[in-house]
Amino acid sequence: MLLDDSNCALSFNQQFLSPEVSLHSMKFSRGISLKKILAVDKYIRSQHPDVVHCHLNVTPYIYALTLRNRHIRFVHTLHSLADKTVAPGLQYHLNRFFYSKGYIHPVTISEECQESFKDYYKLDNSVRVDNGAAIAKPTNSYQSVAAEIESLRFRTNVPAFVHVARFHQAKNQKLLIDSFNELDRRGIPFLLLIVGARFDSPEAQELVRTACDKIHFLGEKSNVSDYLLCADYFCLSSDYEGLPISLLEALSAGITPICTPVGGINNVLKDGQTGYLSKGLTVEAYVDALLRALKSPLERSYLKKYFNENYSIDHCAQRYLEIFESF
Repeated sequence: MLLDDSNCALSFNQQFLSPEVSLHSMKFSRGISLKKILAVDKYIRSQHPDVVHCHLNVTPYIYALTLRNRHIRFVHTLHSLADKTVAPGLQYHLNRFFYSKGYIHPVTISEECQESFKDYYKLDNSVRVDNGAAIAKPTNSYQSVAAEIESLRFRTNVPAFVHVARFHQAKNQKLLIDSFNELDRRGIPFLLLIVGARFDSPEAQELVRTACDKIHFLGEKSNVSDYLLCADYFCLSSDYEGLPISLLEALSAGITPICTPVGGINNVLKDGQTGYLSKGLTVEAYVDALLRALKSPLERSYLKKYFNENYSIDHCAQRYLEIFESF
C-alpha cells in the first residue's frame, strides 16, 4: 500500500515490483489527519494481514490498529538516524511507548542507525537489517547513455563521476559542487553527472549557477543503473544518512564510491578498501578523498563481490522474512 500519490517515485519503483505484488495507492496529500488515519485503518483491516510493514514517518496511522489487532505483527523500519525520523514531542513519546510495549517492532538499517535508536529512544529492542539493493543492470537505454556520457567528456578517458540524489539539504550538494569546482580550479580533468529531481527550485538553481562547465545536471531518470554502469566513480556528500540505496547500487555496478563519513555509510565503506571516506564535511576533506580515489580507483570485480556477499536484496529480503516469522 502506498500512502501518498508520488507519481515520480511510483513510476520508478513499479519496475521492481513482482507480478505477485498488489499495489494500492491511498492518493493522500501531505499531512496526517483523522480522516486519513481512518481510511488506512479500514483498508488494512479489510485485507486481514498477518504482518503490516511500515516505512518512513507513518506510525500515527497504525497506533490504534496495533491496540485493537494484537494478532497482526506490526513492523516499522527506520531509514535514517532515529533523531532524524521524528522530532522530540508527542509522536516521539507515542513511538517510544509502542516500541517499548512490542505493539510496533522497530527495525534499523545499519549499525549506526541501531546505535542512534538506542541513544534516542533509550531502548535496546530494535532489530538490525542492513539495507539491500538490486544489482544494477543495463536497460534498453544503456547504449544511448554510454554515447551521451562520451559526448560530454571534453577528451577521451576523462574520469566520469555520478551523483544520484534529489536536491535536498541532507544531501549537502553545495559541498559536492564546491569540491568539484575546486578540482576544476586546479586543472584536474573530470566529468560530474548529477542525476536527481528538484534541481529546478530557486534554491537549487542558485547552486546550479555556481557549477563549472564540467558539471552536468541531468534531472530525474528511470534508468539510473545505466549511468552507474557507465561511470567510474560514485559521489555522496551528505550531512547525514541511514544507509543509502544509491551507494549499494553503485557498489553493485562496481564503481568506486567517494562519500562523507555519516550514518550507515561508515558501516559499508572502509576507507581505501571498499570506497573512500572524507575526513570531515569540508571542501578540503572531500577534495582530498576525491584525489585519493582518482589516484587509486578500486577494482570493479572486488566491489561487486563485496556487494553480493553483504548487501544484495536477497540477503535483505531473507532477513525480513526471518523477522516477520519471529514475532
